[in-house]
Amino acid sequence: METKISVIIPVYNTEEYLGNCLTSICTQTLEDLEIICINDASEDNSLNILNDFANKDKRIKVINFRLNKGAAVARNNGIKIAKGEFISFIDSDDAIVKDFTKTHLRVHLASSVAFTSAQIIEIDENDEIHTTYSTSSPQKVNAYNAKNLDEILDIDVDKVEFDILDCCKAPFGGWFWSPSSSAMFRKSAIEVLLNYKDLGEWKICPDKFVFNFANLIGGSAVIYAPLTAYRRHGKNAGMSGCICGNKRFNNDKTTKINFENNRKIRICTIKFIMQNRKIFYEKFGRRNTAKLILTVLLSHFYIIKQVFS
Repeated sequence: METKISVIIPVYNTEEYLGNCLTSICTQTLEDLEIICINDASEDNSLNILNDFANKDKRIKVINFRLNKGAAVARNNGIKIAKGEFISFIDSDDAIVKDFTKTHLRVHLASSVAFTSAQIIEIDENDEIHTTYSTSSPQKVNAYNAKNLDEILDIDVDKVEFDILDCCKAPFGGWFWSPSSSAMFRKSAIEVLLNYKDLGEWKICPDKFVFNFANLIGGSAVIYAPLTAYRRHGKNAGMSGCICGNKRFNNDKTTKINFENNRKIRICTIKFIMQNRKIFYEKFGRRNTAKLILTVLLSHFYIIKQVFS
């Protein structure tokens, strides 16, 4: 049987957390996985950790970049060699619960969306849980309790709840999902991104572009179960400057990143489609390609609504 799921892990200077991340992936209840690790020219001990795990688990492939190229390039290199029908990008400082892959696959097979995104648990540098009810994650009920990461949550895979989103419920350019490590994509929905040439534009927060593009062409599903332990620390690209109860305040650096991403995402997407219109015509048809562009253009009204709401 062919591998259904490929897990791609971009790695850059995360020796403190990398072992926990790899262990959580290698101990999934769904064992038929391909694990692709891209070492993005780490300057710490990350490469040695990757090689140690690869020697013990033959499912792991290690690719080593000699120059730092950013997460977007690392992910695309993973997509090129991935054999799975479904792909997850797991940040090397995060961890996933034991039924992560099984639950995502279950929702994919029940919904036919381009990607799925689950709720997250927030943890700190010492694996202490800050909350199972994250404000950075779509919520439905506050029903999960855990004192530490050793208490792995048992997810009822067969009865997991989820909602379907499209560009009406989730307008292009917004953010309606959990962080990158929460998701699983259909390879067929994102492999067209291998033609994206300006990856340097998304060296920081590439998930903003990938999530919105995938939702544009195939919709998404939000899974109401916390499947990812998302680690908040000083090196997060989108790190909030101050967290006060259920309020999260962006510092100036984060605000600048968010503003820049919101400014360029529509321009980048339309430019990408137009530069590769022959590919889009062949894959989606001329009429549907025009609809994609129109959807992106009309999403400007979403920005106007946000400003005046």
